[in-house]
Amino acid sequence: MIKPFRFAVLLLPGACAFLSLTGVFAAEEKIQFPDISQHSMVKQHVGLTEIEVDYSRPNKNEREIFGGLVPYGKLWRTGANEPTKIKFSGPVHFGDKEIPAGEYALLTIPTAEEWTIILSKDAKLASAADYKEENDAARVMAKAAPLTGEVETFTIGFTEVKGAAATLYFDWDTTRAAVKITTDDTRKITQQLETAATHGTALDPQVAYQAASFYYENNLDMAQAAKWVDQAIAKNPKAWFMQFKKAQIQTRLGNKEEANAAAQKTIELLKASKTPDEAAIKSAQQIIDRAK
Repeated sequence: MIKPFRFAVLLLPGACAFLSLTGVFAAEEKIQFPDISQHSMVKQHVGLTEIEVDYSRPNKNEREIFGGLVPYGKLWRTGANEPTKIKFSGPVHFGDKEIPAGEYALLTIPTAEEWTIILSKDAKLASAADYKEENDAARVMAKAAPLTGEVETFTIGFTEVKGAAATLYFDWDTTRAAVKITTDDTRKITQQLETAATHGTALDPQVAYQAASFYYENNLDMAQAAKWVDQAIAKNPKAWFMQFKKAQIQTRLGNKEEANAAAQKTIELLKASKTPDEAAIKSAQQIIDRAK
């Protein structure tokens, strides 16, 4: 009987080693590890201007931070890996300095009492060692204030975001440094609205409501704000939020009767809806209670 012929695959020792190594390399290529100090990006609108901060966030890890890991009186990249970057879509006041739109490297020199915050026009700085003072766009001073608790991960953020102003803060361990940023957006919008009011230009109802809200939030001409909100309500009598804004404006004007009537109308409209906003009802009731 004829036996079937069996094929045999012969691999040379070198080929086996190559296949083995290829498998290892393929496995290694699939492994990804997180950065020890994670990258972060913070975006915030201040008025109509967008501010973007790009930085890396080191952890405390039971280390002494300021005066230790970050020496006092020395230039710090203000984060990990490379200098922090900050970008403004329009011109701003950074502390007491005027800064044109653009991108900047942000570095600091911390001390126990205050920080020097530096904006460098060299936005491509790869390290603090590459910094040159001649490229400074601004230097501002910021007080170092104690925090009530300990911040484990270095954090840059915004607080007190009101109208065309905000506070940029730097928190780590038990220390906060902060600088105020403002824009001219409020002034620009105010000029446009004043021109419209002077010429008696009738605004679109939604624009009229936004104008009234803008004047209220920035504590501008409340009498003009009242005219705009009434103009908006004339076209949208069932819009409870417009009635509520009228109640707020009339309260600031000291017209208790008008404020009370608008607040009552707000509650009436809210209760007529399928899903009444209880928080808004409570806010309107507070206006009524204060007017008594």
